[in-house]
Amino acid sequence: MKRLILLLVIVLNLFSANVILDPGHGGTDSGATGPSYWEKNANLDVAFYAKSYLESAGVTVGMTRSTDIYVSLDDRCSIANSGGYERFMSIHENAFDASVQGTETYCYTSGSSNSFDLRDCVHPQLIWAHSYYNRGTKTASFYVLVHTSMPAILGEGTFIDYTSGWNESWRYLTNWNDHEGRQGFAYANGYCTHRSITAPVYGGGTGGDSIIVDNSDPEFTSGGSWNDGTYSGGWEDDYIWCDGTDTIQSWARWQPDLPNAGEYSIYMWWLAGANRCDNVFIRIFGTGNDSMFVSQKGLDGEWHYLGNYDFYAGNGGYVSLGDRTAIDGDVVIADAVMWVYNGPLSSKEKPLEPTEYSIKTYPNPFNSAVQIEIKNTCEEIQKLVPSKVDIFDVKGNLIVKIAFSTGEPTIWSPNESVPAGIYFARMASLNTSFVKLLYLK
Repeated sequence: MKRLILLLVIVLNLFSANVILDPGHGGTDSGATGPSYWEKNANLDVAFYAKSYLESAGVTVGMTRSTDIYVSLDDRCSIANSGGYERFMSIHENAFDASVQGTETYCYTSGSSNSFDLRDCVHPQLIWAHSYYNRGTKTASFYVLVHTSMPAILGEGTFIDYTSGWNESWRYLTNWNDHEGRQGFAYANGYCTHRSITAPVYGGGTGGDSIIVDNSDPEFTSGGSWNDGTYSGGWEDDYIWCDGTDTIQSWARWQPDLPNAGEYSIYMWWLAGANRCDNVFIRIFGTGNDSMFVSQKGLDGEWHYLGNYDFYAGNGGYVSLGDRTAIDGDVVIADAVMWVYNGPLSSKEKPLEPTEYSIKTYPNPFNSAVQIEIKNTCEEIQKLVPSKVDIFDVKGNLIVKIAFSTGEPTIWSPNESVPAGIYFARMASLNTSFVKLLYLK
């Protein structure tokens, strides 16, 4: 008999429910309202995303409601308490006066240590989801926190009525930038951290979900002299631009907080036009770094593919552009960048790296008969892949391309068509590159 009881306990443990999600409001109770969407709908949308992510991590999930129906606070607690659930997460959005934005997460003031830990694990993930103002972790005596028998939290993801900087409710209505999916993932990821189980992969590892950083988002920064774009066709109807007439160099950077390390396809959105710069300088910094020149000429706005790159989790990677290559009248657009997750970091063996590049000038850089000696001192690399050196002027215009494929030095003698000034030598071999300043008299 003891063996039978032991077996029964094990079976019940294997099939016990782990967490119940509580999408706030519903039915006749719309909750907070914005001009485009109601809180009750946003809460349910987020809950379904959280459920999907939790189930992909092997967690059994219940819900107090799965349709747009009214469920009383007492019934919500009864459903949770009678279902044998181990954790309770109530999903809400906030509202005030349309000018306040931010994220906060609650547990019961007299809650258990597990309630506090669940709150503290979920809250930073909710901050990650939208990068809005951190209103902090808090305690309260909300009915569902007081009357549930298991560790419980209540999250206020954003202020859905916010319209001062953008229409937050529109972001829920359209699921802009996977707005609801990111919040659902945040609940799931925080829960998994709290329970010390392997977290789900954002996007399910299929590349179906994307992370977009727009010029109006907190993850976007810029410097120099930019103007607000007024023509339609920008991502989320806005962008910034400069035209190379300002002596101050302008730059823009998109720097997301990526939930997973892995390979991402990178796309950049700009509103093309006939007066756009033909060689905008772009840098992509992930686990390595790369740079390129792209033309923003053309028609209309669209996503432009930049390539596949590995990124670490977190906010250490970025994509940037600058106007240093723009001449008077050349317009440079800074709008949005999209990361599409493709899978884990590349497992390819890292290629051999050159131990040293060598660029020497003689007799000296200020002599009118200057010659430049270029050499890759790692001859093993030279046997595999030819190296190259691109010489640019300070505006980023390509002056000459120099290739060499042996360990012997290559000599470049600037002719009279190359005026005195400052130049950049960009050397590359396989996945390594560096830039050196050249001063030519």
